[in-house]
Amino acid sequence: MKNITFRIEDERLLERAKLKAHSLNRSLNDLFNEWLKVFSNDKREVLEYRTYFAKYSHIRIDKKFSRNEMNER
Repeated sequence: MKNITFRIEDERLLERAKLKAHSLNRSLNDLFNEWLKVFSNDKREVLEYRTYFAKYSHIRIDKKFSRNEMNER
């Protein structure tokens, strides 16, 4: 494992990033590692299943759709 250091010119940016990570129940380190994987992927492959669902875990559907409603076009 490598440790790296970044210089952040705007402290407010760091605070906003920390708040957003906290609201997602994630750490900045986790989010950075996820970003680094996507950024370094030249083939632009689909994100891992768990990462994809974690990214959209804030979306909730309150209504239970019927079979007909789900298949409506």
